[in-house]
Amino acid sequence: MKKLIILFMAMSSLSLYAHKIEGTLVLKGTIKTKINVNGVPTTCRVEVEKVKNFLKEDSFGNPAYRVLVDLSLDGGGFGEDARVRFSQKSWFYNIFKSGEESIVKDLEYASAEGGEFMIDNDGRIKSVKFSFQNQIINCSF
Repeated sequence: MKKLIILFMAMSSLSLYAHKIEGTLVLKGTIKTKINVNGVPTTCRVEVEKVKNFLKEDSFGNPAYRVLVDLSLDGGGFGEDARVRFSQKSWFYNIFKSGEESIVKDLEYASAEGGEFMIDNDGRIKSVKFSFQNQIINCSF
């Protein structure tokens, strides 16, 4: 009986440290939305160009992915004083540091430049945040 209790306690403590992910991949493609940047109507465009295995695992053995994303803003037109033009390619990763451990997140990605994006359970981008002219741009789809 004593061994059974010890076995049960050991198995329950192991499950507390497990971190499972579903393995949702980001879908390739382009998505656009309209936003205002500095009072200028602007198109926020996000294109997922590549989705690759990062060849690293988190502390729990889950594989990490890296995603090449082209972020762009295009607003204002001919004859208008205010224009918004921005284009940047960035690698985003779904592996994060949590104290001494690394952890892979299914639906959240971040870049070294401070950008981040979220996807839904189908792999479609829901929102993107990135820096432009000392402000945070948030595009929701």
